[in-house]
Amino acid sequence: MNAPPVLHHLKVSHYNEKVRWALDYKGIPHVRKAAIPGRHRKLAKELTGGTTSTFPVLVENGYAIGDSSRIIAHLEDRYPSPPLYPRDLAERRRALDLEDFFDEQLGPYSRLLVVHHELPDGRLFLKTFVPDLNGARLAMARAQFPVMRPRIRKLFGIDDEAVSHALHQVHAAGARFRAEVQPNGYLVGDDFSVADLTVASLVAPIVAPQDFPYPQAQSGHPRLEPLRDVLDEYGLLDWTRDMYTRKRRRSAAIQEQ
Repeated sequence: MNAPPVLHHLKVSHYNEKVRWALDYKGIPHVRKAAIPGRHRKLAKELTGGTTSTFPVLVENGYAIGDSSRIIAHLEDRYPSPPLYPRDLAERRRALDLEDFFDEQLGPYSRLLVVHHELPDGRLFLKTFVPDLNGARLAMARAQFPVMRPRIRKLFGIDDEAVSHALHQVHAAGARFRAEVQPNGYLVGDDFSVADLTVASLVAPIVAPQDFPYPQAQSGHPRLEPLRDVLDEYGLLDWTRDMYTRKRRRSAAIQEQ
């Protein structure tokens, strides 16, 4: 009997949520191993033989797969039901095109803006991205945060120009979403697909939906209100909450580490 797949992930990261949701939607029993942001880079390189320094990484039968889209493609091939790829070929192409568009044109920019808005508040930032920090560990991290802040800003390339560009990109992605979403609420076809999963996952840190599987310190926090207003302008706020309520199934993880 084969061992269950192992997902190496970050608890509050939209690309990681994309893969968690796919595993749960398909009901695939799996093991989750969470890492501390920053420390995950070395492990990702070790697991994938240097092909990636990012999470998520899925390991199954000794084979490590990085990149959320590649992982979902693997899951679709190995665990085809319930499908995330539409069966109709034209609809499948459209769903994959939308997955790629939002992965590239929304994900990096929504992440940059969340980091930018949270950086001034060390406690909020730490509890958002390392939700398990508590007590003395949290107090120590908060004391060190003034030193960490410029390093984080440099890591993400955050400056006034980058923030302005990211906001423009999120508006453009919102406009694309509004143009693509159908009267039935789905982006492609008559049911939930990888396109819907991608968009909802990528804005989840801003929306902080109730059905997200881990604590969200940023939920309702005023620092993210400007970003929530942008999503609301394009109907993404309520749409994402609805997708989480209706389609975010119970965790299929059989072990969490």
